[in-house]
Amino acid sequence: MTPSRLAVSLSLVLLAGCAVGPDYQPPTPAQLLPAATAEAEPEAAGWWQAFQDPALNRLVGAALRHSPDLASADANIRQARSALEMNAGAQWPQLNAAGRVSRDQLSRRGEALANIPFANPQTLFTDYRAGFDASWEIDLFGHTARGVEAGRARLDASREQAADAALRVAAETARLTLDYRYWSLRADNAAAQAGWRAELARLTRLQVQAGLAGAGELEQAEAERLRADAQLQPLLAARQTALAALSPLTALPTTALRAQLDGVAPEPRLPPTPAAGLPSELLLRRPDLRAAERQLAAASADIGVATAEQYPRFSLLASGGWDSVRPGDFAAQASRYWSLGPQLSLPLFAGGRLQAQVRAREAGYDAALAQYRKAVLQALADVETALSRSQAGRAQEARLSDGETALQRQLGFARQRVAVGEAAQSHALEAQLQLAALREQRLAARQTLSADLIALYKALGGGTPSDASPSQAPGAMPR
Repeated sequence: MTPSRLAVSLSLVLLAGCAVGPDYQPPTPAQLLPAATAEAEPEAAGWWQAFQDPALNRLVGAALRHSPDLASADANIRQARSALEMNAGAQWPQLNAAGRVSRDQLSRRGEALANIPFANPQTLFTDYRAGFDASWEIDLFGHTARGVEAGRARLDASREQAADAALRVAAETARLTLDYRYWSLRADNAAAQAGWRAELARLTRLQVQAGLAGAGELEQAEAERLRADAQLQPLLAARQTALAALSPLTALPTTALRAQLDGVAPEPRLPPTPAAGLPSELLLRRPDLRAAERQLAAASADIGVATAEQYPRFSLLASGGWDSVRPGDFAAQASRYWSLGPQLSLPLFAGGRLQAQVRAREAGYDAALAQYRKAVLQALADVETALSRSQAGRAQEARLSDGETALQRQLGFARQRVAVGEAAQSHALEAQLQLAALREQRLAARQTLSADLIALYKALGGGTPSDASPSQAPGAMPR
């Protein structure tokens, strides 16, 4: 083997061992787990600000920046955009270059040399070739244009799906944050009840020792104390569960979440019930409905792509370059070659495949239309359900608030009687416990009402009718 051939062979062996693109490396635990410490996130603007809770705003901002669901949605957008660019690239001429050096041996008995009238033609030679090929399909029946239309609709759908994911992440983060607030308030109330029950049991024990009460009263007081102690633990467990559920949403460790949420805080504010608006406005406000409409548009364009497959396809082809068996003559005029001409492709018989493809795309359109209608009907049902639940919750919360106000007045009267010696200390404790029991009911009702309001904001697509726009959902992830 000559040195030149050896060099070429070694080069080919080395190139065969190369691979472009990234080499896979599994993510490290530091990339997957929440950071041990985290800085406070800037407050995000959106419908959740109606609750006027700065910590809630910060946590929703963290979720919209770091949620794995939104990172996946963003990757889907980039994938759909690349698919659109690939479809759009087919509208332009395609140009490819190629070159080769080959050592060829022709058969003396083959059709190329068998009929040559002179003897001993050269059959072993080295061929040097370089050139280009170009093609351009004239889109007469919209095959490529419909593909671009479908790709653009799917890109829009992926953006709306990302906006819907942002809405769901924000709603879940807000719900869990308010749940944590209410579980904390309810746990504090339960701890206070346990303390008052313990004090009431102590006073009952003293009355028994003084002969003013029987053993049955003491057993009842002890049972109530134990029941009050038992009510505290489920509330603390529920609070910890809400905190743990917030961690994957915000990509923050539970220690950082607790630092932002713990502390003395007033009861969460309940914003006014947002206006439902007209059903036609709902089609523009909810990103999942806009995504379903864009999927329907893509399915319609797919029918055009399949239909155009049945029609002729016309292309312009060109090729040219240099071809020679002697390196010294490679650039000579006689070594040049070229070809230019149109090409027509007409499907004549495909066994019904093309017609079946059109029917399949039409069925896909019908399925997308059915899914769109289902999404619209479900959206209307979601709004009606959330609206009725929030209205009923407000009425319940108002009645419980009035009852709590009345019991607070009764507690004041009981304390006055104790102060002047008209009643025992246990009388004020009983009034305090009645007030705490009603307060537990009111806090539970407000917690349910806050979840219903968040569900209503989510069902309405976030915001109010004036916030709606065809291109951006209130609170949606930035594009």
